[in-house]
Amino acid sequence: MKKASLYGTGALVFLALTGCAQQSKSDATAQLNDQSVMALNWFQQSGEYQALAYQAFTTATYAFDGAQSLTGKPKAVVVDLDETMIDNSAYSAWQVKANKPFDDKTWSEWTQAKQAKAIPGAVSFAQYVDSHGGIMFYVSNRDHKDYAATVANLQRLGFPNVNEKTLRLNTNTSNKQARFDAIKAEGYNIVLYVGDNLNDFGALTYHKSNAERRNFVNSNHGKFGTQFIVLPNPLYGDWESGLAPGYNKLTPEAKLKVREEALQSWSGKS
Repeated sequence: MKKASLYGTGALVFLALTGCAQQSKSDATAQLNDQSVMALNWFQQSGEYQALAYQAFTTATYAFDGAQSLTGKPKAVVVDLDETMIDNSAYSAWQVKANKPFDDKTWSEWTQAKQAKAIPGAVSFAQYVDSHGGIMFYVSNRDHKDYAATVANLQRLGFPNVNEKTLRLNTNTSNKQARFDAIKAEGYNIVLYVGDNLNDFGALTYHKSNAERRNFVNSNHGKFGTQFIVLPNPLYGDWESGLAPGYNKLTPEAKLKVREEALQSWSGKS
C-alpha cells in the first residue's frame, strides 16, 4: 500500500510539474502575442499607417516614371506581397485572440481563405505600372501550394497581369535573389523594388543581424525612395529574427527575454 501510495504521489507531482511547464509556455506565447496588440491597432486603425502606405506608392510612382529605360528591355517593378501589396493583419489578430504562434498550417489555411485586403495605394500603383508600359513581378515567399488561392485573391482585389510569369512564389528558398536574377536574365530592366523587409531588395541582408541590416541601410541610403521603396510592418519580419542569433528556434520565454534586453532604455535619471 505504501509503495502504491508513493507511486501515486509521484504521478501527481509529475502531472503538476508538467502542467506548470505547459502553463508557463502558454503564458509566454500569450505574452509574445499580446506584445503585438498595439502594433496591430496601429496597422489596422491609424490614419498614419494609411498615409505612409499612400506616401510609399506615390514615391514609387515618381521613381518608376523617372527610371531610365533601356533599349529593348521593358521596365520592371518587383514587389513583395504580404504587408507590401496585401494586408494579412487579420491573421496576426487571430493569433492574438486564439493565443497561437505562427505556423505553416494555419498560415496556409488563411491564404486559402483568400481574405487578404489590398494595402492602401497598392492596386492603383500596380495598375499605373501596367498602363504605362511597365510590368510588375510579384515575388513572394508564399508556398507554391497556395499559388491558385494567391492568384484568386490578387485578381479579386484588382491587381493586373497576375499569371505564371509574373507571380513567383517560394520553391526551395526564402532568399529571393535567384528569382530577381532570373527576371533580369529574361531581359527585363528592374528599375524598382518594393517591400516591407530589407530582404525584398536582395540577398545582402538575408539571415543577417540587425546591426548588419542597419549597416546595409546606411551604405545604401541614397537608394531608398529611388530604387527601394519600404512599406512599414511592425508585426513581423527579419528585423525580429535579427534580434539574436537563432532567434526563431528559441523558446517563447527566451524570445521574451531577448525582446526586453534589446530595448534601449532611459535610466530614469538626469
